Amino acid sequence: MTERLLLAAPVLALAILTIVVCRRRSPLSPSVFAVGITAVVALFFPIASELIRPLSWRHGVHLPDEAVLGAQVQYLWFMLGMCLVVLRVRLVRGTVRTGSDAAGAPGKAPTRAVRHRDRVVAGGLVIGGALLYSLYVAKVGLGALTDRGDFAEKYRVSSGLGALYGGLNLMILGCLWAEGSALPRRTLRLFRLCAIGIIVWSVLFIAVRTYAVALFLGYLYIYTKRRGFTLAQVRPTLILALALGYVGVEGYSLIRGVWQGSFTEALATLQDEIPHVESTLGQVIGGSELSHPFLTMMELERHETAGELGGASYASSILGLAPLALVPNRGPSVAQEFARRHYPDLAERGGGTAFSFVGEAWWNFGSMIGPFLVGLAFAWLLMRVERTARLHPDGALQRFLPYTIHLVLLFHRNSSSSLLKQLFTVGLPVALLLMGATLVWGATRTRAPLLQPQEAV
Repeated sequence: MTERLLLAAPVLALAILTIVVCRRRSPLSPSVFAVGITAVVALFFPIASELIRPLSWRHGVHLPDEAVLGAQVQYLWFMLGMCLVVLRVRLVRGTVRTGSDAAGAPGKAPTRAVRHRDRVVAGGLVIGGALLYSLYVAKVGLGALTDRGDFAEKYRVSSGLGALYGGLNLMILGCLWAEGSALPRRTLRLFRLCAIGIIVWSVLFIAVRTYAVALFLGYLYIYTKRRGFTLAQVRPTLILALALGYVGVEGYSLIRGVWQGSFTEALATLQDEIPHVESTLGQVIGGSELSHPFLTMMELERHETAGELGGASYASSILGLAPLALVPNRGPSVAQEFARRHYPDLAERGGGTAFSFVGEAWWNFGSMIGPFLVGLAFAWLLMRVERTARLHPDGALQRFLPYTIHLVLLFHRNSSSSLLKQLFTVGLPVALLLMGATLVWGATRTRAPLLQPQEAV
């Protein structure tokens, strides 16, 4: 326990230092949010598994304590790389100046061209996404989508349907794009009803809560930005509410796992488990979304060679953007390769494991130096995105940013290929709609006189 705490202490110290320096920033500022998520993932499993024995289908829970310590070291170096970039920019530019985007200061009203663009893009994303997703549902079938017991089969039958599968993400982006725009209230109500429908579908029917999380975080980002909510305003009661919310999500996962018949039967099964509360808590720890990336890092360090890939997975992520119809013989992604090596039965059924963003850096560029360099690069990219969005408050990137917050939340359990593919599948339709909106506006707007009178000197 002492060694785990010694490695956890600098991670916690870096997180606290970032909060203090960035206290005038929004809690959902991508760079600050990413630092917080990294700290939580780096601390959750090592501390929780020391208090309660974890239970999971993952092999990592059976590895010795040295594997936990080794993974902690890699997360510490990744955290250090991120914090060096974030803290340097904050300290050099000043917290007041960089906090201006969280202040929610009103700017100029959007022009007619911007409002036209937002209507076209938001509406096009929702309508186009709905058409694509309806085709996806027709091909896969409601039976496979609503099956709560065999998620691997759901992913297997979805293979090769990525363009259709992404339709729901386009609808989510459209709803958030509309909410961040200056559209009429009546129009916004339609988009909000659509968002509620997506939440109900994703939680109650297909049991994929990621979509609900994406909408929740996107709307929360827009709300906190408009209200000027900063880290300095966060109170312990809010942290407690978030912790209880996470417990609720994990509780829902338990109910979903035993929900074979009616809801009352699922509750009865849970009541039978109450006498074995320690076992139940162990399942929560071992099966938590916060534990899976850490467990993957442990398994990689135990069974693979640091630096073995030499950057190949990052290079192949570009090829992964091409659909299977064009490149049917492309190699597996780094996450698929990991599943094939360590969970062949699961991979054969079309399933996979949550991967590790830090583990991919370790596998590509070596121990400590790999996570450190990737942490530097990732934080720098997030800072650049934030700065560009801040300088153009009505720009397309500012409208796109609320959608990316859930990607920051989940980036630790993904590979670079997965993140890039998710951004590309929604970014390409946005780019096409932006070009279309610009062409339509240019063709229909009233043209100004060619010659303008000179201003008086």
